[in-house]
Amino acid sequence: MALDNAKNFAKVTVSTGYDDNDTSIVLSGGHGAKLPTVPFNAVWWNSTDYSDPSDDPNVEIVRVTNISTDTLTVTRAQESTSGSTKNTGGKTYKMIAGLTAKTINT
Repeated sequence: MALDNAKNFAKVTVSTGYDDNDTSIVLSGGHGAKLPTVPFNAVWWNSTDYSDPSDDPNVEIVRVTNISTDTLTVTRAQESTSGSTKNTGGKTYKMIAGLTAKTINT
């Protein structure tokens, strides 16, 4: 099994709200270039209320399978997380392509 691709400081802002099944995710302008080449896992969380993603009860790991400029195609609910809505008004949601258990266990 191949290791995921990686890039240092790969944190992006998600542009709009999403339900727990959406798989096409739009980022803020120019943020797609901050990410590694696919495939890789990313942590998606409410950064307004939780500076540390592990504190967000709705944190989710997604598998990024395609990037088209600033639009990601993802597989939701990876690594024993659950799909959850990311659409609370006035909140900022971020993704970070950092270490997850898959990276270490692969």
